[in-house]
Amino acid sequence: MAFSDVLDSVIAPFAPGWAAERMASRARLEASQSARDGIRQYDAAAKDRRTQGWNRPASSADGENAQARQALAWAGHDLVRNNKYAAAAVRQLVATIWGDGISVQITHPIKRVQQRAQDSWNRWVESRVDGFGDWYGHGKLAVREMIVGGEGVTLWMPDRTGPNGLLVGLEGAQVDTSRNMVLRDGGKVVQGVQFDALGMRTGYWIFPDHPNDPIRGSSSAQSRFVPADHVDHLFERLRFRQTRGVSWLGAVAMTLRDVGDIEDAKRLQEKVQACLALIVQPGEAQATSPLGQQQPGADDGAGRPLEETMRPGMIARLRPGETASAINPTPSANTVDFIRQQMAAVSANMVPYHLMTGDVSQANYSGLRAAMNGSYALVDDWQQNEVIPLHCRPAVMRRMQRLVLETGDPRFMQIGMRFALPVRRMVDPVKDLMGEIMEIRSGLKLLSTGLAERGINADEHMVAVKAMNDTIDRLGLALDVDPRRVTDSGVLQAATGFLAPKE
Repeated sequence: MAFSDVLDSVIAPFAPGWAAERMASRARLEASQSARDGIRQYDAAAKDRRTQGWNRPASSADGENAQARQALAWAGHDLVRNNKYAAAAVRQLVATIWGDGISVQITHPIKRVQQRAQDSWNRWVESRVDGFGDWYGHGKLAVREMIVGGEGVTLWMPDRTGPNGLLVGLEGAQVDTSRNMVLRDGGKVVQGVQFDALGMRTGYWIFPDHPNDPIRGSSSAQSRFVPADHVDHLFERLRFRQTRGVSWLGAVAMTLRDVGDIEDAKRLQEKVQACLALIVQPGEAQATSPLGQQQPGADDGAGRPLEETMRPGMIARLRPGETASAINPTPSANTVDFIRQQMAAVSANMVPYHLMTGDVSQANYSGLRAAMNGSYALVDDWQQNEVIPLHCRPAVMRRMQRLVLETGDPRFMQIGMRFALPVRRMVDPVKDLMGEIMEIRSGLKLLSTGLAERGINADEHMVAVKAMNDTIDRLGLALDVDPRRVTDSGVLQAATGFLAPKE
């Protein structure tokens, strides 16, 4: 028993009120100490020796982006130009997220309306939507710019026949970051994006030309206001109230540079070790080289820097009295393992290790499957939460608005959408397909969903399958790939009535 408890037990019979007050005060003290100790249990929140070098500034998403967004975009583009791992990772990300394009399958209860909307959309996406390439080529660049520069901006322009006919793809640098102000109506402009009093985006301040283009128009230094109705802004939102995006390479940029520097040093080491050189030193009584007369050059005088470059096959002459020491750098035995570990850390933020490095020397089926399945969760996130709602769906609705203007039929604004995503390559097609068949047969997955995951329109595909089956039946064929007639083991399906044709 603590001394305070003994003292309270002595006081209580003579002064119970005083004893009760002492006990209440001690309880409050203990609660305060517990609260203090509870806070200290969060090591990252403590201010002690371990965290004295940790800079933890209070900030917001826009506060951080205003200082770093553009520099990160420049760093991202430089890495993609000069770092092979960054270039491979970005290419793989674009190929996985966008691939050959995210195609749109329009739905509507009325078949005629659905077909008219689908035909209109298909004609437009296959045309030169930006004056050079089609919609899928434009989408590839928009997704790539979201990854490298942090954001892709699509500006919608009218063509000769109506609104929303042409696209102009912009990099984030063309949005005027210097525009920051509070408006009289209660709105504000943050990094070139204008908001109303409710926080809704109303427009963008955009430069006519890229600020870093070598050839720019005379008025390109002044940004112009473009209503948000004409702009689609694609970026990954990481925090609430985030106005603009940052490069996905920001978290791994320094690691990629360090790995590149280590590889450069390793290559230089190998070059030096590959230099077979011969150094000839005359004897004390021999004034010239035994290999022949080698006179010093006219400018080979005092104060001239010594030769510092080794060349393969080099033969150097030393003067009497001079000595030479060989430099034999010892290679680090852990260089490869260190680079592999660093690249594994980078790949955890981007694409699987073997896709970014091309190194499958230590891969096996289980490891590859685990890596790919894990990466698909990230791909789903990027496709469903960024690319489709911020890039694909707005584009479809803009084209439907134009179709309403052309036809006068408002039902085109009531369409639904399904999106056929790029095909995902399987690590083991046999095992993966068997698992998918089991899901479809048990009702856990629709056949139409499986087709959509491969970028196939279910309705069109079924019509094509029916036409092919009719042709097979008309010709009386029994193909091994026809599941109506033959099982997967090659046995005729007698129960269905499809027996071998009689002669």
